Amino acid sequence: MSTLERLYKNKAESGKNITTRKTFLVGVDELYIEPGYNVRDIDPSHVEEFRDAFIAGEHVPPLTVQVTDQGVKVIDGHHRWHGAKLAQEAGHEIRLECKDFVGNEAERIAFMVTSSQGRALEPLERAAAYQRLKNQGWEPAEIAKKVKRSVADVDHHLALLTVGDGLIEMVKTGEVAATTAVAMVREHGAKAETVAKTQLAKAKADGKKKLTRSAAMPQFSAAKLRQLIELIAKNCEAELSDDTAAISLDFESGLQALEVMQIISEAKAHFGIGAAVDDFGMHETKLPLAADEITEQSGVEVLACAVAAFGEKETYTHAESKYAHSWAADSVAQPEFFVIPAETIAKAVAYIRNHRTRAAIQDWAEEKYQDAPDLSEIVVRYATVADETGLPLDEVLPLLNSIDLNLGRNIRELRQAFGKHLEQQAASHTEEGA
Repeated sequence: MSTLERLYKNKAESGKNITTRKTFLVGVDELYIEPGYNVRDIDPSHVEEFRDAFIAGEHVPPLTVQVTDQGVKVIDGHHRWHGAKLAQEAGHEIRLECKDFVGNEAERIAFMVTSSQGRALEPLERAAAYQRLKNQGWEPAEIAKKVKRSVADVDHHLALLTVGDGLIEMVKTGEVAATTAVAMVREHGAKAETVAKTQLAKAKADGKKKLTRSAAMPQFSAAKLRQLIELIAKNCEAELSDDTAAISLDFESGLQALEVMQIISEAKAHFGIGAAVDDFGMHETKLPLAADEITEQSGVEVLACAVAAFGEKETYTHAESKYAHSWAADSVAQPEFFVIPAETIAKAVAYIRNHRTRAAIQDWAEEKYQDAPDLSEIVVRYATVADETGLPLDEVLPLLNSIDLNLGRNIRELRQAFGKHLEQQAASHTEEGA
């Protein structure tokens, strides 16, 4: 069998374009680790994998080193070095293939960040590495170019180091995603840690293990705000004089006035500025009219009935909301007291199925893509393709876990993956029928 050495020796006759470089095999004890230098925390299981590889005589990529006054310093390959130490302690003679790193200190740090041989960096590890590069005098744009990431990614990770010890510890334990921690500090400032702990306690009470972004920073209904602005704009009159300035609201109906009062009351409660619903004397239960409020207060079944009967709207009239509530209370799929066209019922049933599928996809994606800045776009792609296929939820979730996560950023490839699954399913049914 031919080898590279034979090809090299016969290159003059064969005309092969081949050169050689010296390989340095260094004893484990000749190498040393500088404490705190590695950008990655040491993972014992990863170390044991390399130990087993050395003992089995398997190929292990060379370490990148720097010769110093103290000896040969490991730049990249800390897990490999620890694994070799374990193999040596088990009675095996180990020499590590090494190659010199050429470059300054900042370039050495950047190399450790981008090394394809090391395990993927955790958010806090990447943040610390970026900070070390910044301390070397590099601007975020320079760091981004060197580590092949965006400037926004660099800025985000540098901001992660400023969120405070409490939130950083929650990120370490996986209770809060790095992106969520940064967003909470921007939203709540010094109160972010307290808010995070409060919201996490609520999430755990609901049986969840971590705090999602939506739970960490619940937003006041945008639809409600738009409705309030529209009602005020339609019914507002301003009077200005040298002595007084007055704004009056003259509503077309009592219902409009109640809607405005209700939204203001909910906004005060949301932003923690006092005033409960009873401050306006609204003791009677009101039917929710905004689409998101219908879902929150009455459930997706009621909203599905409203959408099927009257189309998708941000806000429904009182009569439309009452109709949807009554239909859902009867039976969405098989109403007994309401005469509803079959196609309208089918729309409501499909809406419920798609809603539940999207909610399940949202939870799944938050777990799998927790640090992705484009999480919302990823969810939309999965939900769109799942809707197109019409697969039931119990088939969608297993399929998601079998798909390469990178496909979530390309809807064309995602459709192909779903399509392949459907083809295999159809072929399986055909074989069973035969």
